[in-house]
Amino acid sequence: MKKVSGFSLLEAMITVVVISIGLLGYAALQMGALNSSVDSFSRSQATIILENTASRISGNTQYLKKSVDEVVVPNAYVSDSASETYSTWCDTSTGSIPEAACKSDNSCILSNRAKQDIHEVCTTLADTKFPEAQMGAACFDRDTSDGDNCSYGSRMSLYMAWRGLEREDVSGKSEYAQNTRCQKEIGLASDYACVQLELVP
Repeated sequence: MKKVSGFSLLEAMITVVVISIGLLGYAALQMGALNSSVDSFSRSQATIILENTASRISGNTQYLKKSVDEVVVPNAYVSDSASETYSTWCDTSTGSIPEAACKSDNSCILSNRAKQDIHEVCTTLADTKFPEAQMGAACFDRDTSDGDNCSYGSRMSLYMAWRGLEREDVSGKSEYAQNTRCQKEIGLASDYACVQLELVP
């Protein structure tokens, strides 16, 4: 009897199944990479906004250097919050964005310049369309014996947070969840992503 060489139907089916499993695994890896890249992009954007904010605060050091007798207490950047307590500047989920405090830089006193900084940063945040985003700051006052709740040279902590997104079909999780310093210090819900930046102006 003559032998016939080549693939049998069973071998062909096994090959198709193996290739299909490999392709599905590759697709899952691609979706996981997409998920990670979206989160990384959001964190990069948040870092840029916070660095811009830090530059604004550092550019207004004359305001921060004023003594208690010369500046209206509390410090505009941290409102009337006690040391190490975060003040929320704006929250896009409620549409809470402070109004502009200056018509132009030339006619703006230092304390209003601080309020204007907050207005401009929060307007930028609203324009980015981060989901339910918020920003704020806290001061870790180096001199709690004076009347200023953020003495010059104190450490300031800025934060930006937004509601995180998680693709259930990729991660297998039903919701986005974090348990970070932001949740503990700021009191954010577990489904918020957050970036913090600290500076000593």
